[in-house]
Amino acid sequence: MNVRKIREDLGRARACLKRNEIPRALYLTITAFKESGHTPPMDLRGDFRETIQAFNKDEAFHKEYPVPLTYQPGNERDLCNQLIQIYKALQGQEKQEDYETTLQRKLGLDHCLKEGRVLLAQGKASEADAVFMDGLKNFRNEQAIFSLMAKAHMEAGEYVRALGYIKKGLQYVKDDPVLRELGQICLRKREEMKR
Repeated sequence: MNVRKIREDLGRARACLKRNEIPRALYLTITAFKESGHTPPMDLRGDFRETIQAFNKDEAFHKEYPVPLTYQPGNERDLCNQLIQIYKALQGQEKQEDYETTLQRKLGLDHCLKEGRVLLAQGKASEADAVFMDGLKNFRNEQAIFSLMAKAHMEAGEYVRALGYIKKGLQYVKDDPVLRELGQICLRKREEMKR
């Protein structure tokens, strides 16, 4: 058992709480409990008690976990398990928030695509282009969006603009067969229009 490391981890945990880094504070406290073998010596009990009190006094932590934590010598294993459950729950919430962010971003892309199609149907190609470009600010890894935008332009007879989206898409997926085929169709249509 490394008493110095346990003290440092508990001190860092309290500092993390002051910076509103609850998951990190929990992780450090759990690590300290595990390092102590779930039975800290007498001279470390004060450090553990102080850290648990810091959790109880922290408003952000109290919102997430309203039931106060109690530290009693002998209940270290139970308290550590309790902290592990809270840590896992907080990690799950972070993943949920990531999912929600992704969902909002994809809905934003879908909305821009629909709005752009409406504008193209009204013959407002420049405005549709502006909407599509705004939508691409939300792009992360949805490569299909480029072919959808290109097809929308092609259906409106805007082959030059469609080629722009095809080229952008090919920057992300170099050998995308759908984009390559759309590119060939656009080039043929442009040639036909020149005749």
